[in-house]
Amino acid sequence: MTLTNLDARIKLLMLVAVSSVALLVQRPLTLAAVLFLTLILLLLGGVDHFKVWRQTRAMISIIAGIFLIQCVFCRDGLPLITIGNMTLITTGGFQMAIIVALRLLIIVSSALIVLTGDLRDYLLALRWCRLPYEIVYMTLAALRFIPLLRDEATSINSAMQMRGYDFKSVKWKQRIKQYMAMMLPVTASALHRAVQMSIAMETRAFRCMPNRSQWRSLKFAHRDIIYVLIFFALLIAILLLLK
Repeated sequence: MTLTNLDARIKLLMLVAVSSVALLVQRPLTLAAVLFLTLILLLLGGVDHFKVWRQTRAMISIIAGIFLIQCVFCRDGLPLITIGNMTLITTGGFQMAIIVALRLLIIVSSALIVLTGDLRDYLLALRWCRLPYEIVYMTLAALRFIPLLRDEATSINSAMQMRGYDFKSVKWKQRIKQYMAMMLPVTASALHRAVQMSIAMETRAFRCMPNRSQWRSLKFAHRDIIYVLIFFALLIAILLLLK
């Protein structure tokens, strides 16, 4: 069964469980096993292999920088790499860097779980968790605005390049000015959309009632229970066997 057909509440529970384990566990081998389980879950769950690689590749440079910072500034343990009398990397720093890098990779990979399925199902799942519907609607509005603003920024960037703006060969100070010039119409458009949305919400009497009804509803299926039991059984087995 693919992750797309899985109940949204189950996927949120899996995301919270994997992220919590990544933050609480201190053993590199256990973290590596959890990362492997997460990747297997994504690949067998129908998530596109290219999407998994593209999302993780975008964070590799940041994770690599954090890895180097942890190696250099964490001075616990014995010297591992030295130059003369100066110790560059210690065993404790190297171990801590591995732990932090694995944690970030697990969090990034587990976040891909919620990219499957319909966005409205996750909002219903948040409403099922007794969150106020105002917060749920704000979450929906923010998620809807992100691709619109991204596409608009891409269009403005292309238009500026056609007018002779060069974002690569100019100096940093000039590049910042060009990006500020690009962000001005994007911000104006976002404010205009927000005003239109607020007017539409007011005309539909948003928040006039303390509770709202939903046309759609989430229902647990037998496959959802079996899927989550297998997942938690594997996760608990990893924590017990690699303790």
